[in-house]
Amino acid sequence: MFELPVDDEITLVLAEDRHARVMTDLIVRNQARLARWEPWAEHPATLESTRAYIRAALDDFARGRQISTIITVDGGRRFIGRCGMRINPQLGSGDIGYWIDEEYEGRGYTSRSSRALISSVFDELGLSKVDLRTSVGNERSRAVAERLGFTFEGILPRGLQFMNRADDVALYAVTARQWLAAGKPRENVSQRSR
Repeated sequence: MFELPVDDEITLVLAEDRHARVMTDLIVRNQARLARWEPWAEHPATLESTRAYIRAALDDFARGRQISTIITVDGGRRFIGRCGMRINPQLGSGDIGYWIDEEYEGRGYTSRSSRALISSVFDELGLSKVDLRTSVGNERSRAVAERLGFTFEGILPRGLQFMNRADDVALYAVTARQWLAAGKPRENVSQRSR
């Protein structure tokens, strides 16, 4: 299993088929809140849809196109959200995404998890840039981008397509050079496989 220790409290674990039930339950518990910001969450979460997502993400992981992890605490026993990276190998860039269980919101779990994953793709995959896209109205997500030192690059009109609306997207980015200059690399954290 792929794991990325974030700190003494958080570990990112690669989503696998055996996690489908717990992930589905987590999505269902947060569905209404997530559907406000994530078009995929407008559709009812089912065990089958979660399994299909995990299998596609694992296929993309094997091809170097995605890292889809679950944010865990309590020694990996409690799943509290997701943090992932879509990767464009030709451009040497990534696009980070995340969400957190409402119970854990506002405690820094998303920022710490994102920081570790971003450092990992810069350090280990040699990516040159990471983007972060979020709805203009999603103030919490935009605050994560700003805390992490991303640069606001502009607005993509109607960039998020929902069933009955389209949201403008705030585009943020950070280059590997900016990340290292800001001193953002992980400290005493290493990837391990079991």
